[in-house]
Amino acid sequence: MLFNYEIIDCQIPNNTMNVKKTYKVIRCVFKNKTDEASKYYQQAWNLAKQVNPLKANDSTSKRDKERLILDALGGILAEYGWFYYIKRIFGDIVSFTEFKSSIGQVDLLLNNGKTLEIRSSFPRNGIKFAICNERFNFKNICKYDNLYKPDEVDKDFFACVLFETMKNQMMEANEIVFYLIGGSTRKMMLDDTISYIDDLIAEDDLVQQKTNYKVIRLYNALDIEGFEKYMMEELGYLKILHSKTF
Repeated sequence: MLFNYEIIDCQIPNNTMNVKKTYKVIRCVFKNKTDEASKYYQQAWNLAKQVNPLKANDSTSKRDKERLILDALGGILAEYGWFYYIKRIFGDIVSFTEFKSSIGQVDLLLNNGKTLEIRSSFPRNGIKFAICNERFNFKNICKYDNLYKPDEVDKDFFACVLFETMKNQMMEANEIVFYLIGGSTRKMMLDDTISYIDDLIAEDDLVQQKTNYKVIRLYNALDIEGFEKYMMEELGYLKILHSKTF
């Protein structure tokens, strides 16, 4: 994957429908027509079979299999995007967690025990609209139970990924482009002045069940610069790479 920092200024050009905010994000480019890409597609298929074993059996048609892979592929790429970004910026401090179920899943684990949950979406009106438009500002989400049930796995950071490449185009595209937007800390999700409860079906939820989520509008969440400050100032990590493209 190729990464580079980008700045998105919601007021260039001036727009009264947008918030007055500048975001620092990571643009990720996944080369889709390479031998390496098959690894990600296989992981998406393996994940789909675990989540939907009745749909993904030996009699699954090619068309249905491709649909199941597409449903899982966004989450796989989003997870790898965050994994490689953290590893290249902060070093070998991050690992994947074993998939056990779609409920209570922790996606990435830092070597200090802190965890990241990664959620992805496919905004039809573009990345800038999703993060800048005040009325239809996208949501950074986490399952309500993951915050309040003591028997659930604690999550420490809730990361957001937005895809520029639409889901139905991913298999045919030469490149799949998506953005690491940032996200929210556990403390922020527990802050009722910026978070609230929403009953919704998350776009990247393979089970597709309506669930209570704690949500924060992206204009109240951290961008990538905010995430890096969180990693350095609160968790004590040091950046090992400072280039704009990596």
